[in-house]
Amino acid sequence: MKIGVVSLGCVKNRVDTEQMLSLLIGAGHAFTPNPEEAEVIIVNTCGFIDPAKEESIQTILEMAGYKNTGRCKKLIVTGCLAQRYGDALLSDMPEIDALLGVGQYDKIVEAVEGAAAGQRPDYRKRSWDMLECGRVLTTPAYSAYVRIGEGCDNRCTYCAIPLIRGGYRSRDERAILKEVDTLVENGARELILISQDTTRYGRDSGGSLAELIRAVAEKPGVEWLRVLYMYPDETPLSLLEEMAKHRNVCKYLDLPLQHASNRILKAMNRRGTVEEAEALLTRAREMGFTLRTTFIVGFPGETEEDFNALLDFTRRVRFDRMGAFAYSAEEDTPGAKMPDQVPEDVKQERLDRLMAVQAEVSRELNEARVDTVCRVLVTGFEEGFYTGRSAMEAPDSDGLIYFTAERELAEGEFVNVKIVRADTYDLYGIMEG
Repeated sequence: MKIGVVSLGCVKNRVDTEQMLSLLIGAGHAFTPNPEEAEVIIVNTCGFIDPAKEESIQTILEMAGYKNTGRCKKLIVTGCLAQRYGDALLSDMPEIDALLGVGQYDKIVEAVEGAAAGQRPDYRKRSWDMLECGRVLTTPAYSAYVRIGEGCDNRCTYCAIPLIRGGYRSRDERAILKEVDTLVENGARELILISQDTTRYGRDSGGSLAELIRAVAEKPGVEWLRVLYMYPDETPLSLLEEMAKHRNVCKYLDLPLQHASNRILKAMNRRGTVEEAEALLTRAREMGFTLRTTFIVGFPGETEEDFNALLDFTRRVRFDRMGAFAYSAEEDTPGAKMPDQVPEDVKQERLDRLMAVQAEVSRELNEARVDTVCRVLVTGFEEGFYTGRSAMEAPDSDGLIYFTAERELAEGEFVNVKIVRADTYDLYGIMEG
C-alpha cells in the first residue's frame, strides 16, 4: 500500500516517524509525500501543550478528509497524543482506524495491516525498550538527527513528558555510533544529537555526553556535530571545553532555561540558579559559543517583578537565539494545580513584550555580523537566492542565510559567504571564492 505520513511536534517525533517508515518500507509498502495518493495516512501527533494538541486534532480531521477526496482507506494515529488520550480519541473520533502509543512503534506494520483487514488495532502498552531499526530520512540527506536517549527524569512541574514517555533511558553507545556510520555513508554531513535531556546521557549506563561527543566527532565524514537540549546544571565547563576541542563540533549551546527568576525556577522544580546559569553563559560566550535558550512566560504565580527579571536577563545576556511560549496548564502536572494562575491575556501580553526585546537583540547581533565571512552549508534555492546555515544556525528553529553565487551549487555543499546585510532573524550575503 501507499503510505502517507504527517509528523507533528518535536524532532524526536520526526525520528520516530522515520523509523516507522523504515519498518513499513521493509515490509513491502511504499511511501508517498502526497496525501491525495496515500491509501493509508499516519499522523504522528504531539501532546506537549494545548496548541500542539489542537494542531494534532485538526490534522487528524484534515487527513480523515482524504477518505472522501483522495484514495485514503485507513487513518492511523500515533505518538504522544495517542499515548496520553487514546481512549478519548477512539471513542470520539470514529475516523481513526488504528492507534499506536510512543512505546509501540515496532507494531506499525501490524497496525497498518490489521486496519486494512478490518480490525481496529490499539497498541499503547508501556515499553521502556529503545527501538533499534533503520530510518527513512524526512530531512535532506546531508543533515540528520541522532537520538541518544528517551524519556526524562527532571520532573519539571509544567511538563507532561515523563507522564507520556517515562523516565530517562540512555541509548546504547554502540547503536548510536553504528547509526552515525550509516548516516555518513548515506551522505549526512551534519549530525544533531537530541534527547529530552542530552546532558543526562550515560548516567544510567556508565558513559557520558562528553565521551559520546568525542567518539562521534572523531568519525570520518562528520563535518558538523550539534548538540541540542542541554540542561543548565548538568552542563559543566568541562563539557563545553570538550565541545570546543573539536573543529567539527559546532560551538552552539542550546540551554533551555525556562525562566530567569529564582522564585519561579523553584516553583518549576528547575535545578540551579539564575546566577549559576548566567556565569555559565558568560563563560560560553567568551569561548565563542552561539547561545540559544527557551523561556516560559505566565507560569502560575509569575508577578510583574518576576517577568521584569526575565526581561532584564534577556537584555543582559543577549541570546543569539531565543524561543518562548506562554505557559499551558497541562492536566496531571503539579503546575496545573497551583494557585495564582496567570490570565491568558496577561500571558500573551508578556510573551509579546519578551519577543519584542529579543527581536531587537537579534537584529543588533545580526548587524554585527555584516562584513564577516562564515562557512555555510547550502540548503536550497529560493527566488534567486541560495539558502544556507552557518554553525550559528540550527535547522528547524533558527534563521537562514540568503546568498548569491557565481556558480551552480549543490545542496549539502559547504561554501564561504560574506555577510552584506542583516534582518531581524535572517542574513544576506555573497559567496566568496
